[in-house]
Amino acid sequence: MAGGVLSGDMSSSPPFPSARREAALAALEDFIPRAGWNYAEQRNHDNGPSDRTNVSMLSPWIRLRQLTEWETVAAARREHDANSAGKFIDEVCWRTYWKGWLQLRPSIWTDYRRRVARLQMDEGMRGGVQAAMTGKTGIDCFDAWAQELVETGYLHNHARMWTASIWIHTLKLPWELGADWFLRHLLDGDPASNTLSWRWVAGLHTAGKTYLATRANIRRHTNDRFEVNAELATAPVAMPDFELPPIQPLKPGADWGEADEVAVLLTEDDLSAADWISSRTNVSTGAGFFPTAAYTAAGIADPVVAFRRAAMMDRTEAVWDDLGALRAWVESLPLKRLIMAEPPVGLTAELMPEIRQVCGDAGVDLRVVRHDWDHHFWPHATHGFFRFKKAIPAALSQLVGNQG
Repeated sequence: MAGGVLSGDMSSSPPFPSARREAALAALEDFIPRAGWNYAEQRNHDNGPSDRTNVSMLSPWIRLRQLTEWETVAAARREHDANSAGKFIDEVCWRTYWKGWLQLRPSIWTDYRRRVARLQMDEGMRGGVQAAMTGKTGIDCFDAWAQELVETGYLHNHARMWTASIWIHTLKLPWELGADWFLRHLLDGDPASNTLSWRWVAGLHTAGKTYLATRANIRRHTNDRFEVNAELATAPVAMPDFELPPIQPLKPGADWGEADEVAVLLTEDDLSAADWISSRTNVSTGAGFFPTAAYTAAGIADPVVAFRRAAMMDRTEAVWDDLGALRAWVESLPLKRLIMAEPPVGLTAELMPEIRQVCGDAGVDLRVVRHDWDHHFWPHATHGFFRFKKAIPAALSQLVGNQG
């Protein structure tokens, strides 16, 4: 999908050696020399699990902001001019675009989650879905990608497009169950980019636009690694007429307020929060909240959970896995102000009412703040990416600086 729609341009195969920030920074340094024209020309080729040098290998860290968008873009701008690094910078900003788009239309996520729960109870399609998820469809390329996804937590962006297209239009399986499958296994699985990308392939994001995988395209961009031994759909599956929900204006971020000292609560959506919050106020303590029960209920794969929890433990000394432990920590705080980064639409955001209740019961003033990157970009995600893209240069000049 053009423009990193399925967020796989930045790969993670084989499984990451470390979730630590130092490993993320080393990977960034290794990739940046290739972030210019080499990336722009080669990124659409899926060379197979043994060769991912044409993509960046950064997305699972960026997903958690173990490595941030702004420092990644800044590194590219230091090494390359605006034209040669433009495609890579666009790919970083695609993820931000999807997050902003869903933030303006949160009911899309709610409806998707309800639909997944209903479809998982449908016995009639269970056999076909299971065959697809275990790589037993008989379609050579699809089955290889299904196995790679589960074994490594990664698929190349182009392979994600092809897999989604075959799932929806050739196998005629519900897009929601495919999106859920990806979200459970991808190390970089992101509620916004994953859900909206599957909708794009299905033809539900932009009226009249779907994505159909073809044998010729797959063979060309995988260097003939596959025969593609099946007739792929030549026409999209008919989808019900749809009307996008109206845009909900973004709520203003919380006022930081005045306090001599504050505590910081990290979540998996922004492990960098302690850094940028500390730059504006005096942080005396902090902890992470990692809702293991929510992951279990969502069926998130064990390697994904392990990677994300390890990344959080790399950034804070204490990690609380349930609301009870979080409550005990909040109640023990001598401070009465707790600051956290605003979680975008997704699993963490669903728990915000409970987090607010915990703080309220303890008499702690919870401030949920938005980073300048999100504050500047999300309001521009009202239409398509190419309108959003017009906001990138000015925003980068302000947020990243003139790096080259």
